[in-house]
Amino acid sequence: MTYTGSNYRGSASVPPAGGGGGARVASAAGGGPTRRGLIGSGIGLVASIAATGGGFAIWSTAKTTDADLERPFDLEAIPEDERPDRLNGALNILVIGSDHREGNAEEDARSDTVILMHVNEDGTEAYGVSIPRDLYVHIPEYAEASNYPEYTGSNSKFNSAYAWGGVTLTVLTVEELTGVRVDHVVEIDFAGLVQVVDALGGVTIDIEPADAPDYYDENGVTSIHGEHRYFEAGPLLLNGEEALDYVRQRYQWNRGDFARMQHQQELIKAIMDSALSAGVLTDRGKLTSFIESTSDAVKVDTEFNVVSTAISLMDLRSDDLVFMTTPNLGTDTFDGESVVVYTYDLDNPEGDNPEATSLWEAVREDTVGDWVAANPADEEE
Repeated sequence: MTYTGSNYRGSASVPPAGGGGGARVASAAGGGPTRRGLIGSGIGLVASIAATGGGFAIWSTAKTTDADLERPFDLEAIPEDERPDRLNGALNILVIGSDHREGNAEEDARSDTVILMHVNEDGTEAYGVSIPRDLYVHIPEYAEASNYPEYTGSNSKFNSAYAWGGVTLTVLTVEELTGVRVDHVVEIDFAGLVQVVDALGGVTIDIEPADAPDYYDENGVTSIHGEHRYFEAGPLLLNGEEALDYVRQRYQWNRGDFARMQHQQELIKAIMDSALSAGVLTDRGKLTSFIESTSDAVKVDTEFNVVSTAISLMDLRSDDLVFMTTPNLGTDTFDGESVVVYTYDLDNPEGDNPEATSLWEAVREDTVGDWVAANPADEEE
């Protein structure tokens, strides 16, 4: 399935005065779920190292890093009556890839990538559901929004939640949208990944050639940012700055933001592949540099024991991990903004998006494997 992405360059820094669904102006082709293997993106970069063995020195370094991780998110402070019930045994981790670009104010930080990672009760399967940043949803009231204390709730693009109320409002928005309890949060700063990639000696990413009409190039893609780097199509070894530049692009592909989501996931996968390679695990200096740089790029919630979680999931392999995009109705224009449509009736999404409704039900019931089998992915064109 080919997605038609949005070319809207919107700012999520100022919330609207109130809610409202907006008028439908024009509809584009819709998008169903796409799935790819995803190594470890939901559990956190540090966790994978702890789960791979390699001797006492590795374990000791990982334990120290776990203790030193910044833990600014207190999910236990959210009133219990505002949250869904906990799942017994299964684990749901919200992974937020944030982008604090140089020169931008803190309130203009964006959540470029958000994935709800679901690990089944026996720890043998994991599923990552990517939530598009432009998905049009209801963002609930949050009296303690750090950037907008007067915020009382409205309908907007999903990534507005992060801009208006940070991680806590993002968690509340995901829980309201899905009815799924978020157990833990991992926030990855994409700018910080520059040092992570460089500590690994670079990563190899399969560059997708540009196919959007204004940027078409069957041999590669040119960055629209900064130095306007050119990336040749096919597997390419990138340093940290180059990798970050590539995964920030979206206008060069017809799939727009869907392409960017895919590329950011591929970067995380490439980091994991490199981190778990024998060359890193057997090189104490390179391993220590990687773990230390990772700890600078990752923040977690106060209750998340990253190392213990990783150890409990160490038998997971890439074939056990499945990635998908939140089922949606394609792109459209609401209130003059191009958005990804979750539903045309936010009060009754089951009416026109039963696939999403059934997916969230499967997450709550820990039957996502059955859902995937019953909803085979469409082939991408």
